[in-house]
Amino acid sequence: MSELSLARQALDLDQILPFYQPKVDLESGAIAGFEALLHWRDGMPGAYHGPGTISAAFEDAELAIALDQRIFKLIAADILRWRRRGLPIGRIAFNVSAASFRQEHYVAGLMERIDRAGISASCLELEVTETVLLEGASHNVTKTFEQLRRAGMTIALDDFGTGYASLIHLKQFPVDVLKIDCSFVQSLDDPINAAIVRAIVNLGRDLGVTTVAEGIETGGQADRLHRSGCDQAQGYLFSPAVAADQIPALLADQTARRSRRERRSARERRMHRPSSSISKRAIECDRTP
Repeated sequence: MSELSLARQALDLDQILPFYQPKVDLESGAIAGFEALLHWRDGMPGAYHGPGTISAAFEDAELAIALDQRIFKLIAADILRWRRRGLPIGRIAFNVSAASFRQEHYVAGLMERIDRAGISASCLELEVTETVLLEGASHNVTKTFEQLRRAGMTIALDDFGTGYASLIHLKQFPVDVLKIDCSFVQSLDDPINAAIVRAIVNLGRDLGVTTVAEGIETGGQADRLHRSGCDQAQGYLFSPAVAADQIPALLADQTARRSRRERRSARERRMHRPSSSISKRAIECDRTP
């Protein structure tokens, strides 16, 4: 069966669903938000497939728009449930296809769906790739971004550094987040890739833009990115993308681990702190002629 047929079947059988991958603050270790990723399930129990298995579907404008609208409806419903439970989910990033973004009334339609779902645009982050930017007239892209940002949404430029026009886009379009492509992150031992990552992080800092590294798989990668000044990261080191019903447990586990780490750090500080009696004796010794 072709990818287009698989996508149409998944829509018809209501097999589309979002999975969520956490974005982690590299300074505090806290979950700063999530990226929603389209998945679909087949007839086998527990068999889920990522968006790459139906990527060709996004080249069909009508099908791409239908997929975008279906997945956003599900994302909005998840956000509403989590907010009602008081879960600290941060912003939820969602991807949009070029076909959806090119729609004349895209912003109006999106805001209508947000209002209908009972959530706030400030809960959301729109992720776009360079393809989306290249296929839209620059004044229309700028207008769309400005409208969404005024509503409270943030804009993320995905796979930054892989396209020839990335720097031009930073000058043309107002974005809030730069996502460093995993191809650079997974080859940090390569001096050229490491230099590119440092340059992107420094650029983000100078522009006041949040930098997020994708595809983190090892603690060494996370440490190097943290030392370089990268703000956030996501990848299998922290968690794969998981179904919505696993998010509460993921947040609880992350909170517990942070608490244990903070208690351990506090104990270590107490162990290395000189006692008052020792300090007093040291002062008295210093005064001895």
